[in-house]
Amino acid sequence: MKNQIQITETKKIIISFFILVGAVIIFTAPLLHIGFPKTPDYQKRFEDKIDSFNEIKDAELCDLKEALSQKKISPLDYIEEIELFGVNRRVETDLLNYQLDNLIDNNRVFGFRSMRIFLIGFGIRLPYILFSFVILFFFLYSKKKLKTSIYLYRGVVVLYSISFFISFYLIIWFLLPRDLPITAYHFLIGILALLGSILSIYFSKYYFNRRSNLILSFKIKELLHFINTSRSYVLDFAIKALQANPDLKKDIRNKIGEYDEELEQTMMKVANNKSSEIS
Repeated sequence: MKNQIQITETKKIIISFFILVGAVIIFTAPLLHIGFPKTPDYQKRFEDKIDSFNEIKDAELCDLKEALSQKKISPLDYIEEIELFGVNRRVETDLLNYQLDNLIDNNRVFGFRSMRIFLIGFGIRLPYILFSFVILFFFLYSKKKLKTSIYLYRGVVVLYSISFFISFYLIIWFLLPRDLPITAYHFLIGILALLGSILSIYFSKYYFNRRSNLILSFKIKELLHFINTSRSYVLDFAIKALQANPDLKKDIRNKIGEYDEELEQTMMKVANNKSSEIS
């Protein structure tokens, strides 16, 4: 019984720890992006370069207008130079914007422009998965009580199943590249979300049942030890009674047979009850 109590307490501590960690993640995940700048440093530096370029070009345009106002160039020359200036500026601006887009593309995080944008989207979706595990955990922990109401039991099963599916759908939709036809894209998300839900539920139940089986093994060992001790005592008592009165041989044999039969039936009931609790 001591081993049983130790395992149960250890299980409670481990589960409580994971719940605490999950609560911390649920609370902090939507806030992780706060520590990251809205615009990455490499993008700021390049945008400063573009701003400097525009300032230089604005100054050159002012010089052209000043030259025209002071009649240093003719109106015809001014028109030609302003057209050439405009063409060159547009070409250089397009080149700088192209370089900036390439710079952003080369530093994308899972397809997003920056780590901050990625964490904003991922951080508000991650808690849905954790909430699904919490619902499933409380279902497994209270399974016996829930079975007293079949409608409540089935309702909670539907709740955590849909919760897992929606959670995985949102995360996969967020992470999966959008380079497929729209129908195939939605179909693939649905299949992956369904697969993720099934695997998560299966492995969660497997771990929970595995822990329950471990506790059950200790219970069975304690029970077998008690049975062996009890049966040895009964047999010793029967032998002593037989030695004292040989006429009781038939009666003692019948009593021991009844004892063994009742013991076997009791063990079968215990095994069936424990199996139903774990399944």
